[in-house]
Amino acid sequence: MLEESLLKTNFLGRDGFRWWIGQVAPQEAQGNQINGAGWGNRFKVRILGYHPYSVIDLPDEDLPWAQALLGCTDGSGAANRATSVRIAPGDSVLGFFLDGDNAQIPVILGVFGRTASVPSTDYVGPFVPFTGYTGRIKNDGSKLATSQSNDSNAAAQKSPRSVDKQTADKINGNNGTGGDPTKKEITSSGAIGKKVTAASTKRDSTIKKMTNDIDNFVKRVNEITGGITGAIGGLNEGISNIKKDLYREIDNMTASIKKGASRMIRDMTKNLSDKLEPVLKGGLQVLYDGVYATVLAATGSDPIAVKAGTIAQALFIGPVKKISDAIPCIANSVINGIGDMIKGVLENIVDNVTNFVSCIADQAIGAIMNHIIGGVTKFLQPLLGAVDKILMGFSPLSWLRSTADAFLGLADSLSCEAISPEFNLVSDEWIIGKGSSDDAGTPISEILNTANEAATLAETAIGAVQDIASATGSLGVFDFANPSVSVPGFSSILGNCYAGPPELGGCGGTKIKIFGGNGEGGTAKAIFGAIGQIANAGRGLTGSVLGVDLVNGGGGYTFPPFVEIVDECGRGYGASARAIIDYDPDSPTYQQITDIYVVTEGENYTIGDDLVDYVPDDTNGPIIVESGEGYDPDDRVIDSDGNEYTIKTDDLGRIYNVIRNSTDGAADGAADGGGDLKYKSVTNTVEYDVITSTGSGVRLKPRLIPRPKETQGQVKRVIDCIE
Repeated sequence: MLEESLLKTNFLGRDGFRWWIGQVAPQEAQGNQINGAGWGNRFKVRILGYHPYSVIDLPDEDLPWAQALLGCTDGSGAANRATSVRIAPGDSVLGFFLDGDNAQIPVILGVFGRTASVPSTDYVGPFVPFTGYTGRIKNDGSKLATSQSNDSNAAAQKSPRSVDKQTADKINGNNGTGGDPTKKEITSSGAIGKKVTAASTKRDSTIKKMTNDIDNFVKRVNEITGGITGAIGGLNEGISNIKKDLYREIDNMTASIKKGASRMIRDMTKNLSDKLEPVLKGGLQVLYDGVYATVLAATGSDPIAVKAGTIAQALFIGPVKKISDAIPCIANSVINGIGDMIKGVLENIVDNVTNFVSCIADQAIGAIMNHIIGGVTKFLQPLLGAVDKILMGFSPLSWLRSTADAFLGLADSLSCEAISPEFNLVSDEWIIGKGSSDDAGTPISEILNTANEAATLAETAIGAVQDIASATGSLGVFDFANPSVSVPGFSSILGNCYAGPPELGGCGGTKIKIFGGNGEGGTAKAIFGAIGQIANAGRGLTGSVLGVDLVNGGGGYTFPPFVEIVDECGRGYGASARAIIDYDPDSPTYQQITDIYVVTEGENYTIGDDLVDYVPDDTNGPIIVESGEGYDPDDRVIDSDGNEYTIKTDDLGRIYNVIRNSTDGAADGAADGGGDLKYKSVTNTVEYDVITSTGSGVRLKPRLIPRPKETQGQVKRVIDCIE
């Protein structure tokens, strides 16, 4: 013993360094360490070669605690700098013993990644792979991939992306959408794709928020039902949980829309009061003038005529005051009864609508308008009879149905010297997971016209003839109450408001929307690549957005406008683009959009009927997103198709022009199968590699143009051969 103590230093590493590999024991053995009441970062570990394979010889609970050694970049917790340890039961870990051959104080250095070969079964015995999920960490597959592998291959588990649940389902092929079940696309949040309306001074901001509420509601209903129609009226008791979820959503959305409708009612009654005031004052003045003239002609006495006119006006003071006092009460009465009406509209939408289209939201707003108009008229009509003589033919009902101003809030107008605040948003609409979007919606005047048409249909009972549902009763006959609204080919007297699965022939394909930047007039079209047939559709094409064809640069832009890529057929996702404007006051394109480049291509975007063949722009070269610095004019650029370019630089080595070498034209023609073809069609992303030893920072994006018309070329010599 004395000899052993003289040879042993008891310092780590000086008496030998003992490595080990072990397996983290199951949840039950971890005690409070895994239940939130533990100490330090430690785990019960069964170590190969040191601990027996039998839980009878050595129960999991009696295994030693292994302390997890943290990395330098993880933080110890000091100054609130720390990173959670990601070790789960069943993991294979590597470590060493702090006490050397005594092997009683293990430390975990690292963890081995799991592979697809690891089964996801429960714990069956020591050193047999098992699932890492516990009672505290569960997974139903809705937000996290069910795979527990961490391989460096395409089949490894995939991180959630910023796509909404409907898009994820389509990619995966869930609900019969014809996607690829092997992709395992998962949305990172249930809020992705939902619209948020910012506070605004715009007069139609209340109506816009209500429209977005209905949009979000339809998306949420589709997530719950999987696109099943008749979910409220048709589902059997076996799917009662779906009904419960739907009614919860209906109640929540009813409360949200009721807030907007209440503001609309107060705006409308205020506008009506403001309209009535000058009408009644004018009527009283006309009444006074008429009585005064009549009495003066009969008596010749001005005092008598004045008195008679005043008495005639006084007779209407009481009725006018009753109307003035009643209007606030009318607003409250209509508000109190609007909740049940909104709930009925939402139940109709749940039962009949499978896909959100803007006309459905417009019609829902129209139904609310009809309810408000009907309620105000019901309460106000008895009071108007007493003042009919001074209304001069003015009808509140006709006014409410004929002018959109009746429903709009009061805008906060600027005075002559006031300056618009710089922080005003380009758009009042924000899509979670995507960003700002073009919030241009249907004008309220058109919504009101639709509401009037629906009310007329109900009054003439035309719905009984054309089988148009009229479940909304006095609100009017609207498409969202018709079960056929989700049947392909649907249309009605109100217009084409088909609300079923998007059809290639019935949607507008992919559109490029340009908005903001304080300018206007910019227009563009999408350029597609990686084109393929729509899966399981048998017709139609989809593709990625490789570029943007700038049709019109517009004008007046003081900063780059937003570019939104919208697939109106609801198939495409993931594409984004940015605009470049000209800041040079001496340039002929000053404050115009000069280029739009694609940041991410996305996939599955619907191609309309105007598919055009695009080729690289040899004349202007690629788009220079960032000019970099330090480049030499002798540096070269080579694209992913093997074409070479010459660059031009300024005194600081910034690239301001990239010119394609002229000798590449013949090669392209040969590649396309003939010498007459100068341009090679672009079907995939074009990447650029700058060959340089001094420069850095340049970013190039392809500039694409429609294929130029083929020309015969110049005739240099003609020889006539005569036999």
